[in-house]
Amino acid sequence: MSKPLPLKQKQVTALAKGAAAAGCIAEVKIGDVFVRLVPIDYAQPERRIDDPANPEAFDTLDEYLAWRERCS
Repeated sequence: MSKPLPLKQKQVTALAKGAAAAGCIAEVKIGDVFVRLVPIDYAQPERRIDDPANPEAFDTLDEYLAWRERCS
């Protein structure tokens, strides 16, 4: 196992800016987890589980069917 490497905010910022300048998105592997640093311009909007427009928030089939009908 490798030794933990604490990263400072300045280092993370430099990594993200360097990747963006190269036309890339920085990806860092921490253990078995990948952390992807995505420029804000390319980030997906945050999906809230309690948002009524989010199908994951539906509790019943009727809610889903009503949502599907509005979207078609």
